[in-house]
Amino acid sequence: MLAEPHHFIDLNTLIWLFPIIFIFHDLEEIITIESSMATSKNRNPKTPFVEMTLTMRKKLGSTAAQLAVSATWILLIITFTAITTAHFSDIWGFLLFTAILHLFVFQASMHIIQSIMFKAYTPGIITSLILLIPYSLLTYYLLAESGHLDWSFFFTSLPISLVMIPVFLVGNLLGRYFIR
Repeated sequence: MLAEPHHFIDLNTLIWLFPIIFIFHDLEEIITIESSMATSKNRNPKTPFVEMTLTMRKKLGSTAAQLAVSATWILLIITFTAITTAHFSDIWGFLLFTAILHLFVFQASMHIIQSIMFKAYTPGIITSLILLIPYSLLTYYLLAESGHLDWSFFFTSLPISLVMIPVFLVGNLLGRYFIR
């Protein structure tokens, strides 16, 4: 149980850690994507969920180089968000920051679900469990404690999360365009 986590780390530090946490997570995915795709492709039998996931991954870019281009695009957005949120500390920065934080939690959840459904390692599961989820929970806690997050703000930021999904997917298109 955490007792007063703000004595160990403050919200501003967590905001600056946002891009760094993302880099570690995406490095795990980049390093392991190709071997994981090859292993999953050869597994029998495949459930409909596994088939759908493999097809989607193939369409979004399944090579390390394509994923690196996508990760770079997302990192630029996350870094911009972290800088503006930490520097200006306005409601719009926190709204975008919280919206992207929701996507972190969603992505970590998807990694967990995929690992359960694949009954195997999936790229990103380790950093989801040891970095993304603890980081996100601590950040939500400190956002709430500092008065930047309440239930109304939480739910207001959810539609922005939905808008950010296609913005992030542009990175996948760039990866497929530049790396064939």
